[in-house]
Amino acid sequence: MPDSMASAGSSDPFRPPKQARSRRTLDRISQAALGLMEEGGLEKATVASIVERAGASVGSFYARFDGKEDLVHYLQDQIWSQARDRWDASLAGQDWTSRNLEEVVEGVVTLLLRSFRADYHQREILGRERRQDEEGARRVFSVHHHLLSTTTPHFLANREEITHQDPEWAIRLGYRFAVGAIRELLELEGAVGVVDGAASAEAIIPELSRAWAAYLGAGGGLEVEVKADEGVDFFDPWG
Repeated sequence: MPDSMASAGSSDPFRPPKQARSRRTLDRISQAALGLMEEGGLEKATVASIVERAGASVGSFYARFDGKEDLVHYLQDQIWSQARDRWDASLAGQDWTSRNLEEVVEGVVTLLLRSFRADYHQREILGRERRQDEEGARRVFSVHHHLLSTTTPHFLANREEITHQDPEWAIRLGYRFAVGAIRELLELEGAVGVVDGAASAEAIIPELSRAWAAYLGAGGGLEVEVKADEGVDFFDPWG
C-alpha cells in the first residue's frame, strides 16, 4: 500500500482512536515516525518502516491516517499544540506584577528561548520541506500570534517606561528580532552541537533583553510613520 494512498470516502485525514489500546498504538506510531524522521528525514520514514519500529500493523496505521502526509500534519499539530500549552504554563507560572520593563523583557526572552529549544529539532524535521505549505504557515502564524498576544499585556503594564511613540509596534518588532536571534542560535547548536560563548544561551538572553528594552525605552525621539492601511504583516521568524 503506497504512502500516498488516500481513502476516497474519508472526509477527515485523521481518525482519532476511541480505546486506550488504540491510543497507545497511535503514540507508538507517532514516536516511531519522529525517531525515523530525525534519523533519516521525511523520505526515509516510510509507512512500512514506521509500523515496523512501532511494533504495529499497516492496518493500524491506515485505521488512523490515509497516508504519511496525514501523519506528518498530525505530528505538526501535536508539536505546535504542545509548544503552546508549554508556553501558557510557563507564562502563568511567573509573577509579572512586580516586574519593571527590563525584567519583563528578560523574562519573555528567557521563556522564548526555553520554549523553542524544547522541540526545535522535531519542528525543523517536520517543517523543513513544507516552508510554502499554506496550512503549515497558518499553524505557525497562530502560535506566534498567541505568544505575542499573551506577552503584550505584561509589557504594557509598564507603559510609563516605554518612550517609543507606538508601544505595541515596538513590542511586536522586538518580538521579531528576538525570535530571529533565538532561531539563529538554535540553528548553530543543531549544526555544530556547541557554539562559541558570544552566541551561547547564557550570553544571548541578557544581550537580547538589553537591546529590546533599549528599543522600547529609547524610541521616543524616532519619527516612525505607520499607516493604518500599510501595517506590517506578521511574519514567520522560523521561515
